[in-house]
Amino acid sequence: MAKLMVYKRNTKFKDLSELVEELSSLGLIDTLEKYYNKPLEKQAKSIVAGPSFLQFLNKLFQIQITTGDIIHLESGDHSKYYMLSVTGTWDEIVKLQ
Repeated sequence: MAKLMVYKRNTKFKDLSELVEELSSLGLIDTLEKYYNKPLEKQAKSIVAGPSFLQFLNKLFQIQITTGDIIHLESGDHSKYYMLSVTGTWDEIVKLQ
């Protein structure tokens, strides 16, 4: 079974473009520690990555997911992070070495 985690932004407000800059300079892990609350976690066997995905997440976690929130999908040896954009799409966060 896969893990589905949602990182909600904390009270340290950052404009989304500034948050993306922080991700680029600090790295994902440090940005998550600085600007996000501990993740909410659920198990899932499958997901539908389409227009209904946001409603699915809101219902599953019983929260309102907003712009700048990050989801982490982890299954076996695969791990991907996505940030909700202003347009309502999910932008992949690519971890660079």
